[in-house]
Amino acid sequence: MSRFQEKREQSIHTLTEVALRLFAEQGYEGTSIRTIASEAGMSLGLLYNYFKSKDELLEAIFKRGVQDIHDSFRQQPDGESSGSGIERHIRQTVKLLKEKKDFWKLLHGIRMQSAVVRQLMADMNEQTAYIESQIKQNLIAAGIPFPDLEAKLLFASIDGMAHHFLLHENYPIDDVATLLIMKYKK
Repeated sequence: MSRFQEKREQSIHTLTEVALRLFAEQGYEGTSIRTIASEAGMSLGLLYNYFKSKDELLEAIFKRGVQDIHDSFRQQPDGESSGSGIERHIRQTVKLLKEKKDFWKLLHGIRMQSAVVRQLMADMNEQTAYIESQIKQNLIAAGIPFPDLEAKLLFASIDGMAHHFLLHENYPIDDVATLLIMKYKK
């Protein structure tokens, strides 16, 4: 990679990190593109060289988060070589929530903002279907009856666990995840 490409990638990374933090702290609507540029230490014109709008910046953040989700289905949690697909999914979700808390705060926050949601709705629906299908496959492999309905229930349980973790500072996410995993052990 050339020096120019490295600098460009670093600038894009900085902008997405700053925007993610500001969106999570101030909300998407409450954050101006000018504030993002200022916090990132660059001019507004330079920011526009990388992203045409705040919406495009949000899409870049969302795509990066989606990649993290997909990667989590392919990885084993640290130090774990066994366990059911259900357990791995729950533990990977907890790990992602802890590592990428600002992203998840942003995602949970924008789900209730209709204009923003309309912009990302197709991608969000696609990701929901993907996650549910992965959960369903894990449930089938574990021999759980009614895997279609059970996948919706488990997904809603994980989503609720994530929501409470993001809202409450001392939420016992590890204990809740362990209890949820125990419900699916044979």
